[in-house]
Amino acid sequence: MNISEDSTVLSSWKDIARYLGKGVRTVQRWERHLGLPVRRPIGASQKSAVVLYRGDVDAWLATRFSARTLLKDGEEGNQSSRSACSSLKEGIRTARELRIANQKLTAQIIASIQLLSERCDLLSTQGLQEPWRAGEPVALGLTAVPELLPAPQSTSSGVGSDRIA
Repeated sequence: MNISEDSTVLSSWKDIARYLGKGVRTVQRWERHLGLPVRRPIGASQKSAVVLYRGDVDAWLATRFSARTLLKDGEEGNQSSRSACSSLKEGIRTARELRIANQKLTAQIIASIQLLSERCDLLSTQGLQEPWRAGEPVALGLTAVPELLPAPQSTSSGVGSDRIA
């Protein structure tokens, strides 16, 4: 039984498989796992009669296997491969830029952590060398590293000046 070219309805698994150029079991698996748009009578079981419109299967193939269908047409295949190649090159260029930016940021973070560690060591050694005196503010050697001191807060009135920031 041959499928006529003008028939728009594929009415059996064999017809569907022949139209797609695959085996019956492969086409049934595509229905289960990939959503091949096979239609069955309402309320029918899985083993009932099936119907598939050629327009539906062609649209499904275009969305699921777009690279394969575009390669059948020579011009569209070449244009598609060119756009895919340029898209891939753009993605690679973007990835390289991101990698370089990431490496720069990582180096900055490492340098900042080393500087912070050195300043903490300096503060702890200066704090151990200068004993605390009663009634005097404890500086712990912050005069050597003035950028670690909090900025002075200006208040328009004396109210709230004893708050801790």
